Amino acid sequence: MQILLHALFAIFAVISFFYFTYIVIHLISWVRLPVSIKSDTPNPKTKISVIIAARNEEATISNCLSSIAAQNYPTELLEVIVVDDHSTDKTKEIAENILTQFKFSSKCISNCEKAHGKKSALTEGIKNSSGDVIVITDADCTSSPTWLSSIENEFQKSDAYMVCGPVQINCGPSLVERFQSLELCGLSLLSGAGINARLPLLCNGANIAYTRKAFDDVEGFKGIDHNPSGDDVLLMFKIHKKYPGMIRYVKSKEAIVSTSAQVSLKDFFLQRIRWASKGVHSKNTANSLVSLLVFSSNFLSIVAIAFILICTKLFPILLCCLGIKIMADFLLLLSGTAFFDKKKLLWIFPVAEIITLLYISWVGVAANFSSYSWKERHYKHPA
Repeated sequence: MQILLHALFAIFAVISFFYFTYIVIHLISWVRLPVSIKSDTPNPKTKISVIIAARNEEATISNCLSSIAAQNYPTELLEVIVVDDHSTDKTKEIAENILTQFKFSSKCISNCEKAHGKKSALTEGIKNSSGDVIVITDADCTSSPTWLSSIENEFQKSDAYMVCGPVQINCGPSLVERFQSLELCGLSLLSGAGINARLPLLCNGANIAYTRKAFDDVEGFKGIDHNPSGDDVLLMFKIHKKYPGMIRYVKSKEAIVSTSAQVSLKDFFLQRIRWASKGVHSKNTANSLVSLLVFSSNFLSIVAIAFILICTKLFPILLCCLGIKIMADFLLLLSGTAFFDKKKLLWIFPVAEIITLLYISWVGVAANFSSYSWKERHYKHPA
């Protein structure tokens, strides 16, 4: 038993070292990622199509479309297409009513009768669009008036095939919501840092854009449509494989998209299982290794804490390993909250670290075996 415990703690120490290294490398990459300055290129000249796939979003679609109507982007270069994905509420009616008031091209269409899910809805929207650049956001998101011009600016100055942007959560007073807001600060930083390091592993479908050429060249969602999630990350992997080094991240507060947190714990866990499920069969070696690293660092922390009572002599190793992980997470969130002006959230960091240990360990297992429900649809675990 003692030999097994020593082996366990040795593995824990190695994992903790690699986890710390991974975070530090990304923090360095984030610092080196220049802030995007909108004035360093000419005025917008690209036709943009904003595609919004919506299902049962009657409570949020109005604010989303209102924020798009307030964009400072030239109206002659902008169109908005809302794709209703078989909503059972008044999402489509509300969207149609609002779109009639827009000064630029817009329409609300329905997803194909036999097709369901965000990927098919986005595909339908793109088929009916005319822009050279496709911008994707969610129906529960809002943005500043400079959002689209910031995205287009990045395409102009970099000749990128895909551009990803920062996403933040406007949280309420509950611990669940504040935790999600704090966590997303770190995830957004890792997304930008990875893209800047030419090793893109994360992005958020609430704020991504790609050229029509890139989408057509990789044949859209073909090959990844078996997974109900992954319209963002899995597509990014395809574009990166086809055009390595041609993905950019807009490090600018003007490009931030805001979304809402999951209010209940149940919805939070279902969302995280959905997010994690897209990486299970991503066939991306780097993504699989990083996912394993993150899961292992959290899961082994719990296991080591549980077994320390059996062998108290290993307590110094436990303390050291946990200290390394906690330091890495704090540095990540310190930088992330600084960018999003959310440093006040750091007061929940001690509790958030405990929550992270538990939920990542659980989700890491559940995502590989469990089915889940989302927006009144049940999804089986991919075979």
